[in-house]
Amino acid sequence: MIQDDLHSKRTLPFSREELLDRINAHAYGGQDGIRMIFLPPRLTERNVDEFTYIYRQIQDTSYEVAVIVEQDQFESHRKLPVLPGNTVKTEYGTVRMEERLRDDFCDEEDDFFIRDKADFSHLGFFDHVSMLQLVQKDIAVLGLQMLDESPPLVQELTFVLKEILPFKNALTIFCCELPGRYQEVFQTLQHVISEKSDTRLLNLIYSGESQIRGGGLFLAGLMTARAREREIRFFREHATDPDQNLLAAQAGFPDR
Repeated sequence: MIQDDLHSKRTLPFSREELLDRINAHAYGGQDGIRMIFLPPRLTERNVDEFTYIYRQIQDTSYEVAVIVEQDQFESHRKLPVLPGNTVKTEYGTVRMEERLRDDFCDEEDDFFIRDKADFSHLGFFDHVSMLQLVQKDIAVLGLQMLDESPPLVQELTFVLKEILPFKNALTIFCCELPGRYQEVFQTLQHVISEKSDTRLLNLIYSGESQIRGGGLFLAGLMTARAREREIRFFREHATDPDQNLLAAQAGFPDR
């Protein structure tokens, strides 16, 4: 049975007013053409600074749709489920689900399918919808999960993102993170990205050496950004805490 509406059971750890104050306290970084952002799936007291900074960077741009991509785990022979429903309701109100884009995804490749009725409360999707409601006046959303980060599936996801989203005024949110204890790995990652060393990059991700939670999603986002001539800018260069996320970023136009 397909659900008509999704309801978030989660309350964010900050009030709407607190989050807006934090968002507005950040300066706009000046990068135009942002079409991808990279953040953890869940907003917490530990990562609120990176969440509010990154969402500040898209506050002055209007998007028609946001696609939120994250990891999930359950048994299925198809590996790229899309959330069902006509709308999603959070503590901040109701947002429309982008049904036409959902159909486009499911028509494109066999691994995409619409999920049946289930408890979705564990997903970071709802946190990001709530954040979008703070910085976007009118936006539709779509939730996409990845059950397997094997190379063929990462390639399939990347292909579809590159084929469909350039024709939409869309923002893609990739849910991934890298704990600060892996600072040396992060520096290596930055180097291989700047050098466009694809062989080293693929080895980092698929060997597990990168230590990224959601490494396949990060790779898909990086390849999509490159195809659209976007430059990834990280929120921080160094972590001051071993659990602090290093991977918060946005992808927009390079400086001209």
